[in-house]
Amino acid sequence: MRRRGVYVMLTLCGVLTTALIAFLVLFLTGGQGANASGAPTVRVELSHSQGEVLGNYGFTAWTNQMFMQFRGIPFAEPPTAELRFRPPVARSPWTGTLNALNFGQRCPVITNLDGQLSDAELEDCLNLSVYTKNLTASQPVMFYIYGGGYYNGSAEDHPPNYILEKDVVLVVPQYRVGALGWLSTYTEELPGNAPIADILMALEWVQLHINHFGGDPQKVTIFGQSAGAGVASSLLLSPQTGDSLFKRAIVQSGSIFASWAINKDPRAQSMRICVQLGCSRCDEEDQLVECLRNAKVLDVLRITTTESFSPIVGDLQGILPQQPSELVKSYRRQIPLLTGFTQHDGSFVLASYYDALAAKVSNVSSLTVRQFSQGIYDLNNDTSGLTGNTLNRLLFKREILNSHDHSAAVPSYFDLTSTIFMKSPVITLATRIHTLQPSTPVYLYSFEYEGKYTRFGYEFGNSHYPFNGGVHHSNDNIYLFATHTLEGQDMQMSKKMVEVWTSFAIDGIPSELSPLTSASGPYNQLNLEITKEEDLLETLTSAIDDPENGRLQREDMEF
Repeated sequence: MRRRGVYVMLTLCGVLTTALIAFLVLFLTGGQGANASGAPTVRVELSHSQGEVLGNYGFTAWTNQMFMQFRGIPFAEPPTAELRFRPPVARSPWTGTLNALNFGQRCPVITNLDGQLSDAELEDCLNLSVYTKNLTASQPVMFYIYGGGYYNGSAEDHPPNYILEKDVVLVVPQYRVGALGWLSTYTEELPGNAPIADILMALEWVQLHINHFGGDPQKVTIFGQSAGAGVASSLLLSPQTGDSLFKRAIVQSGSIFASWAINKDPRAQSMRICVQLGCSRCDEEDQLVECLRNAKVLDVLRITTTESFSPIVGDLQGILPQQPSELVKSYRRQIPLLTGFTQHDGSFVLASYYDALAAKVSNVSSLTVRQFSQGIYDLNNDTSGLTGNTLNRLLFKREILNSHDHSAAVPSYFDLTSTIFMKSPVITLATRIHTLQPSTPVYLYSFEYEGKYTRFGYEFGNSHYPFNGGVHHSNDNIYLFATHTLEGQDMQMSKKMVEVWTSFAIDGIPSELSPLTSASGPYNQLNLEITKEEDLLETLTSAIDDPENGRLQREDMEF
């Protein structure tokens, strides 16, 4: 009777007031529908004897619609002890009711460690959150893969209160990040790409269970941003991705074709970390594995703060058996794709480079513009010099290159970092898939709205930079996930973004957007008004072509 009462309540969601729904939850469940704080709860029993989960309620941001949230549902066993670095193992069924009222443990990050938890508890992080408005419906599912440079991120960072304004089910899985996820020695113990395997298992969980949350397993859209875009595009190309796992894909600000998306020498990295942990005989495989597997979580995180992590090619799971440039040649999937970037997407790379350079050079302005830009090219590891020579010619006036006029060069620096690290990899993904599958729509956008808030310097502040962030990397997510209180035009932009993203998930056609018809375009400028532009290569010089690009330089600071 208890569960039947909850289902009766859910069928009435469209016509009952919030207050009456809350009352019915308590009344129909005989008092069992409230937690210790008195807030109403809801129970769902999963299929395949997985167990029962207990959730509660939230409200959308603009229309105050009630939705159900089940946070921290485990989909895999804790990747601890012998399972550390290994592919995930599906979670065993549990008895009783699993409390999914709060977010599950996030995967270990140095800035978010709980000193009261054991290593086993810290690593028990492979869980997901589900948000839905109707358990008895069959609504499209949006499956979000968070970014964070492959070393950070969690479900808690992505509140659902904007997206749930629309009739979709949102799933946000957590996957391993940093060294505890990405280390590999190309061996059975450290086969590589474990975090992508985590995402694949979470997608399989969706296929098995999402119908109990009102989701349609045949209408799953994956979407990921930054590092999450690297993972999402990996899933598009991977032969290990089952054809039934998702039907559409959104890839925001990055792709597996980026230089930062592939670890070139994971074995050397693993050995380096073994040595830094103070272990001996790190050149011997069994000793290296024992060291990494038994190391304390805090120790691993402390010594890898300057390391970079990313997927590898040739992992033993066969997720990326070849370079992306080779895998895409045999691409046959008919999956509609929405992909793009922010107008100044590479400004975070410029900021990181500036910090690293300022730590080494006492006076950055003593460098010429050519010397400063050369360091950016070096980050991309193009030993031929082709990238540098071509982009110098394209982006810099000749008289500026050999000068110290960094202020005048700021727009060029923005286009330089954006082109190399973000825009070109996205354009490559979009145009190659369009060329190989011309009958499958590919939509490409440039997000160009500059609102009140920015993610520029969100971790360490931005006041010390002699430039602003512009339409910064991940600023688009401000309008998809309820991390800020938006008003006025910012709220209008959020409604526009949610409409575009959810319409694509619902019927495969993003509202107001035009698909590619050739490798040249068109592309879509996302702003308060959406406009179509014909030549997508124009996005590569969006900063230097902008008559208002002076705002990128801080007037009160010299370079």
